Amino acid sequence: MLIAAGALILAAVSGPPYLGTDGVNGWIVLFAGVLFCALLAVPFALESLQRASHAESDARWDRVVPVWGAIALAVGVAGVLAGASGDFAGDSLAGSAGLLATIESGLVVVALVFVVLSG
Repeated sequence: MLIAAGALILAAVSGPPYLGTDGVNGWIVLFAGVLFCALLAVPFALESLQRASHAESDARWDRVVPVWGAIALAVGVAGVLAGASGDFAGDSLAGSAGLLATIESGLVVVALVFVVLSG
């Protein structure tokens, strides 16, 4: 997450446009990649922390999936709040970062809904 924060700082220094038809800021692309990788790595990190206390893999994953969903929802709420403060505009750092965080967390939440519904 430090890399994502650093990418946002460097995006702010390099200036707009962040996401737009005029161009895409490379630092905001790095932020998007790191955030998505972090969202996808969360369940594996949580599962590995539970290996000592829960021997069965299915039991570990049954505990991890809801926590992963809660974390993804929290990132989504933060993304909506940040994006709304910048009107989700491509020339606004808050709008661009919020839009990307909202989309990425939404993808994780939708995937989790499908996992839960599939049994």
